[in-house]
Amino acid sequence: MRLNKTKLYQKDNAILWYFPRAFTSYQIDDFNSLPWQQNPIRVFGKEYLEPRLTCYFGPQYTYSSVSWPAREFAEELVQIRNELFEYVGFLSNAVLCNYYRNGADSMGWHADNEPEIDQQIIASVSFGATRKMEFRHIQTKERFGVELHHGDVLIMENFQNSWQHAIFKKKVSNPRVNLTFRRIITH
Repeated sequence: MRLNKTKLYQKDNAILWYFPRAFTSYQIDDFNSLPWQQNPIRVFGKEYLEPRLTCYFGPQYTYSSVSWPAREFAEELVQIRNELFEYVGFLSNAVLCNYYRNGADSMGWHADNEPEIDQQIIASVSFGATRKMEFRHIQTKERFGVELHHGDVLIMENFQNSWQHAIFKKKVSNPRVNLTFRRIITH
């Protein structure tokens, strides 16, 4: 299958690719059986509950004091991972799943730059409610946003070392599921 793609941004070796409506055959209810949980996280020395639900599949992984044990891919995610490889040539060995129950759920500024993540590509696949992903350059503070609709794919290529991203609160009552496929470096 040939997908439409757009290069949304490029600066030096950081490129943001957008594939609109690549996964529209899936519905948000397809992910109801995943083992969603709300974890305590440590931010600037204080502990909070994550402002969304998450689950993880892949090799052992830790971020913001949340440690995920190794876990085999859920059946619901294997086909999406395989299609992503077919469409864009990226084969991940891990996926962090985010469930935004409504517009009150969010994610603050961060970069997926833990040392065990291969920084070359992170693929983000969105389902459900449209939400805007905001980007901010770490040094220049340049900012822009991308509206992500149901079935959209966003490929962040070499983006994590110089850019942060966030999903802010929004007046929306419908849920959103975001799957962030990545490659964890194992030894």
